Amino acid sequence: MKLENIIGLLGIIGIQSCLCMTDSHIKNLRREAHDMFHHGYDAYYNFAFPADEIRPLSCAPLSRDNEPNNYALNDVMGNYSLTAVDSLSALAILSHTSDHSYKLFWRTVKDLVELYYPLGFDKNSKVQVFETVIRGVGGLVSAHEFAIGLLPMAGEPGVGENGWVYNHELLHLAHDLATRLLPAFTTDTGIPYPRVNLKFGCVNVRPPPPGDENQKGESEEKCRKDEEEAEKAGFKPLWNERTETCAAGAGSLTLEFTTLTRLLQLFKEDYPEEVQRLKSLKSGMKHRWDDVEIFERVSQAAFWAVWDRRSDLDLVGAGLDAVTGQWELQSGGLAGIGASTDSFFEYAMKTYILLSSSPTVPSTSNPEPSSAQAYLDVFEVSSKAIHKHMLVESPAVFYQGVHMLTGDAMVQWVDSLSAFWPGLLVLAGDVSTAEKTCLFYAALWQRHQALPERYIPARQSVALQWWPGRPEFAESVYHLYRATKDVWYLRVGEMILRDIQRRCWGRCGWGGLQDVRSGEVSDRMESFMLSETAAYLYLLFDDDHPLHRSDDPWVFTTEGHPVIMPKEKTRAQMYRDPSLNRRIKEPSRAKPLTCENPRLSSQKPEVGALFSRTASRTDTFHSYNAVGLNYLPDSVPRAPTKISVLDNENTVQEFGYFNDKDEENPYRYQMPYSPTNGSFYPWTLPPEIIAPNSYCAKLPGENKLDLVFSVTQMKPGEIPPPGWIDIKGGVLINSLSGLRIGFAKELVEGRIEYFVTKIGERIISHDEVVVIDKANLDSLHVDGSIRFQTSKDEGYEVVFDYETEKKIRPASTTTKTKDALKDKKVQIKLDGEDVDDDIVKRVEEILRKSLGQKLDLKGGGLKKPAIPRRTLAPQPTSPTGMYPVRRHLHAIIASGIGATETPPNTVKTHEFLRTMEYSPSHILPWRSIYVGGLACDAPLPQIAATHQVILLKRGRCPFSQKMNNIPTSSAVKLAIVVNFDESSPTHKIYEDVVDLLEGGGANDWVGVRDDHLIRPLLDKYQVDSRNGQRRKNPVALVFVGGGEPTYRALADATGVGLRERWKVKLDEVVVGNLVPVV
Repeated sequence: MKLENIIGLLGIIGIQSCLCMTDSHIKNLRREAHDMFHHGYDAYYNFAFPADEIRPLSCAPLSRDNEPNNYALNDVMGNYSLTAVDSLSALAILSHTSDHSYKLFWRTVKDLVELYYPLGFDKNSKVQVFETVIRGVGGLVSAHEFAIGLLPMAGEPGVGENGWVYNHELLHLAHDLATRLLPAFTTDTGIPYPRVNLKFGCVNVRPPPPGDENQKGESEEKCRKDEEEAEKAGFKPLWNERTETCAAGAGSLTLEFTTLTRLLQLFKEDYPEEVQRLKSLKSGMKHRWDDVEIFERVSQAAFWAVWDRRSDLDLVGAGLDAVTGQWELQSGGLAGIGASTDSFFEYAMKTYILLSSSPTVPSTSNPEPSSAQAYLDVFEVSSKAIHKHMLVESPAVFYQGVHMLTGDAMVQWVDSLSAFWPGLLVLAGDVSTAEKTCLFYAALWQRHQALPERYIPARQSVALQWWPGRPEFAESVYHLYRATKDVWYLRVGEMILRDIQRRCWGRCGWGGLQDVRSGEVSDRMESFMLSETAAYLYLLFDDDHPLHRSDDPWVFTTEGHPVIMPKEKTRAQMYRDPSLNRRIKEPSRAKPLTCENPRLSSQKPEVGALFSRTASRTDTFHSYNAVGLNYLPDSVPRAPTKISVLDNENTVQEFGYFNDKDEENPYRYQMPYSPTNGSFYPWTLPPEIIAPNSYCAKLPGENKLDLVFSVTQMKPGEIPPPGWIDIKGGVLINSLSGLRIGFAKELVEGRIEYFVTKIGERIISHDEVVVIDKANLDSLHVDGSIRFQTSKDEGYEVVFDYETEKKIRPASTTTKTKDALKDKKVQIKLDGEDVDDDIVKRVEEILRKSLGQKLDLKGGGLKKPAIPRRTLAPQPTSPTGMYPVRRHLHAIIASGIGATETPPNTVKTHEFLRTMEYSPSHILPWRSIYVGGLACDAPLPQIAATHQVILLKRGRCPFSQKMNNIPTSSAVKLAIVVNFDESSPTHKIYEDVVDLLEGGGANDWVGVRDDHLIRPLLDKYQVDSRNGQRRKNPVALVFVGGGEPTYRALADATGVGLRERWKVKLDEVVVGNLVPVV
């Protein structure tokens, strides 16, 4: 029977055929999201405006205080009615179905104009540049585009309530506010100061270091007059203030400032007389009418200044100093997708989208502007690096924080800000990865009925317990629903809405959760709770919103403000659809008393019309298990209560499902109701939308094995060595005493292999290796039996050193813009204030073990940039300017009657490990190489007999003939034949190098398999072609890939060695990434 017939039959017999969410239910949820917004905003507008915020529990206004170091409060609040400015775009969005929202939008605009338009934002408030741009400037710019009809809003563009005429006042206020932020962009690095005073400009700048008073930068001098003016007015500068900013804070200004520039350019063209009038006014408003392009210019310069300082792995760190441009020691080395870096990647992608419709126009001050494609290149390069180094796929898909220089895991927690990533992946077209990633956050939300600020998956525990109402998860759910139309995301949105209603309600708004476990509510409502969280939920349930019908490249800023590039006349309304004026008060059509099926009219209904594809995934419950949802009771409490559960470490944790202190909460006894009794996630999910033939794949843990090793008894007073340390490309195990090592089985090219996935809480990524002393494994007994076996691999590794004029870097993608992807050396600076202990401890441990005495504590920095790894010998200064490079090639030894074993002085792995030096090492035994070409036509010259290594090309004659043309000599130890067959994959596989200046590379230990290398056959005894006599001591032959690049590099080698390769088996299964040290 056809699917459409089945759907019709189900409807006839009264079974819910749609199994999705009915139109009436979606409409009710949209109304509740609308009511959620207005419960908070109306209370603010009625009881706190023009203050910045309202306290949702005590109903008191909240503004900045006089404590200069209270960054959590004062960075955001600037005494410019923050909540009103930040919520204007949400009011415009809600006006599509709400008269109340429409009227309140224009009422708020009028009030803001009356308050601030005469003097601008002339406030003695030191604010954070990033927060003021995304909330203040972004809110005003977006509201202006709604007001003039560039973005869709109900009513007539430019005409407010009671005929009040809008005259671009919001644009001028945005111009004023942005101009007041410009002093922050006077640094020599192009990275803006993190904070600026709206009245006096650039105050409280860090002074030069002691002894460098005469080396004041030009940027500091530019701010000196403003500081003197501030002091005269009674403002006391805080001379020891830090100038640390972050990648997100400096690099996430392009959307707001670029849009502002384009709107001002168009205003100058449309209203030249008005511009002259505004310039002649002697009011407090600040402007840059003579150079409106400055906003686009400085914001894009800041973006590229951050990207230019990425590491060789194309990773961007967190904290960096605006004055020096150096990455901070504690926070700078941490690369992630969450706090301090998140919106940098977001703005790379969204700036590309925004500029695609209106590329940057060159000007005299910016002759080579960045193209839209350049920003896309940045996103693609950084996204590739993120997926390579940060992605964790077991037990669920999430991203861990790594060191930006090495790619090694640095912290084990996931923060709530990273929940934006699935939504960004949707915009980039990677819906599949976005779906898998969103499962983790959805399960985590149900586990705690919110997203804790930091969560440690390895422990299934909360590291930072608060949730201030962040919108990132709701944003990703919205984007995924727009891309997939899977009802599962509507149910997730319903879960978010219901949990906020019952846990965060206050008499005057919605408070964040001080503790997601206890349910304690904070008496603060951040502006993004309304401008983003409520707005995204509303749009999720409004499929017909005109924003969803636009083909123009508009984007949401990181604060949830829609922006679009202006086109032609600013008075032109781009959306002239009478249906935009419909209101929620219009009478709705009568609904049948049966379940609607919105896809019933389709000619060929898809399976998605019946069942949810996401709910029916085979890996859906992997995330369920990964966050410990199985520890919670199946039944969701339906009354105010707290429950106690045991986590995976048998620790008691309490969870509060309601705000128990608020007896007035209207949602107190109404929710929750779970159709699945809480045994599925989201808990709002009806079981009927799960396909009957769906199944759950084996949990990752079922293919896992954890081995816990006993603690070795130490002598009294003896200090045990660290169990493991980080090395380039992985981990070195010093001692198994007390270690817990996790293994997982995977299918690799048709065979099952184990891989080390975890050492303690240190997650081992797919491209990392674990190095261990072979003797420890050979003598190891686990549970009374020998479970590990080591054996020599048939392959070898050619190790050679050579010098190059230019420092070698891993290849990175370049952009079409000349200055977009500059390669700059990453520097680290020491600064020991206000940084999380876990980051400090981790970084200091890595650096002290790696650099020994290289830390220049007195000077506040490193003597030279270096990769955190094992202690390395200092690099000698090269008078010729040449740089030493070590390269590793996988090789296979010849077979046949003419073959011989490798020379006895093969490089031993343990020696190589101990002497991982910057310069060419003495342990490479062979120093002279003769380049012999094909060696087919005639014997090699006798001079070749004085060399230790003979380098040959493959081709034109058999291997035996090449070997016979080598002169017989006790000096000759090894013949290396290089493959030149371009059809073979080895021609490109081995063109990777290891930079000794950066301490080696991941392929110090392991590389591609030897599956593509053929074994050379010497089918005849080796003889000397000069006299035909058989050699008593045949020359060893190894075969390598790589073609001309490898041949040239070997020809210039200053030292060559051969290293044995070993493999490990656990219970007769090869452990793919465990490398024994021989």
